Amino acid sequence: MQINSWDTGLIMSSFRLDRAGRMIVGGIGDLEGKAQPIHAAWARRKLRRTFPELGDLPFEHAWSGRIAMTHDHIPKIVRFGPDAYACFGYSGRGIGPATAFGMQAAIALLEENEDALPVAAVDDHQEVFVSAKEAFFATGSALSHAVNPLPFR
Repeated sequence: MQINSWDTGLIMSSFRLDRAGRMIVGGIGDLEGKAQPIHAAWARRKLRRTFPELGDLPFEHAWSGRIAMTHDHIPKIVRFGPDAYACFGYSGRGIGPATAFGMQAAIALLEENEDALPVAAVDDHQEVFVSAKEAFFATGSALSHAVNPLPFR
């Protein structure tokens, strides 16, 4: 069975099953920072509200990473010499696009044809105010999960 679900909220969330049939709950939030309990409780409430039949099954694993947001919300591909690309900047919605970008980057490298890339590759990309933006989104996601625990009803 295939289940993939994403919402379009500012603080997005998602559900999907992996190949082993495990439910993966996705949402923005640092699971290693001070707001970890807020994000963990939000994920539990979100799962319980969406799939009440799952009850209070324990989470077996939790992980988090950094979201690569770009100023224009368009993913970027940076060229690192003739044999490597870095694809990033999915702005919190990279599960599907990152898979597609990775496949197309592999094709471009194997065929030595950048026309296969979904966006034009560049030699360099820099964002401004990265630390300030990171603090803003970390604070915003924690406040959103604490004050408005479920983004839709």
